[in-house]
Amino acid sequence: MDIKQLLYFKTIVDEGNITKAAKTLHIAQPPLSQQLKRLETELDTVLIKRYTHKWELTETGRILYRHAVNMLQDMKEVKREINEMEDGTSGTLSIGVTSSCVGFLPKNIQRFRESYPHVFIKIWKGDSSYLQNLLLERKIELSLMLLPTSFQDYHVKLLPKYPFVVVIPASWKSKFPNGTVSLKEIIDYPFLMLGPMKGYIMYETIMREFYMHKFSPNIVMECIDISTLLSFVALGIGISIIPKSDIYGSFHQEIEALEIEDFSLFIEHAIIYRKEHTLNTAAKNFLKDFNI
Repeated sequence: MDIKQLLYFKTIVDEGNITKAAKTLHIAQPPLSQQLKRLETELDTVLIKRYTHKWELTETGRILYRHAVNMLQDMKEVKREINEMEDGTSGTLSIGVTSSCVGFLPKNIQRFRESYPHVFIKIWKGDSSYLQNLLLERKIELSLMLLPTSFQDYHVKLLPKYPFVVVIPASWKSKFPNGTVSLKEIIDYPFLMLGPMKGYIMYETIMREFYMHKFSPNIVMECIDISTLLSFVALGIGISIIPKSDIYGSFHQEIEALEIEDFSLFIEHAIIYRKEHTLNTAAKNFLKDFNI
């Protein structure tokens, strides 16, 4: 028994006789009669009782008809869902994002939702190493994150560079009236250091800048999570150096960002996805329409 046989049987019942059903299906009557007979033989039951001038659906025929209606509808839905997934109008968009790249998402997600309202969006947030593992495990299709030091396994779409800034508690603003600061000016303040992360050189970059100027920061804490680091800065525990792109959300009113006069390096962000994995259509559409 296959879908075609179920369609033939349902059409026979709907039309009331084989002659009309054959016309609806655009096939000859004898082959349709043969298909009905094969179906009855396979199920070892009489589905339709034939009389001289009429026919009657049997109890087993009614059971098959009910299931045929449901199964044909299910197949229709399966085809529809597959077609929608293939053209990206349904399915799931799974993406990762680091805190420093969150600012790139809102307008792009809004635009994507307007174009593809039936696509379910799943966003994972974490540090870069965590998101790289999710990419490897195929839990996410692509990730917005810091550009890894080694990216030969990835396709890369570069995002704008951002400078590093010094972040201070808002209550300390009067200590830095110029709105800018040099590395020498901050070495005596308690320094909350962005901790080292595997595959990334932000920690090394910051420390190298201090050493090049022959300064050593007064490090009292290390933390690899920038949101946590900012919460401590907001409380007045100390100051830090972070990428400017990481300043967002609820901390805006509680911290101040100062340009660094003698620190000219930038942080690079990118959208990455693994070369060995083919993006699903939803992810391809998101990447195609992504606007910086």
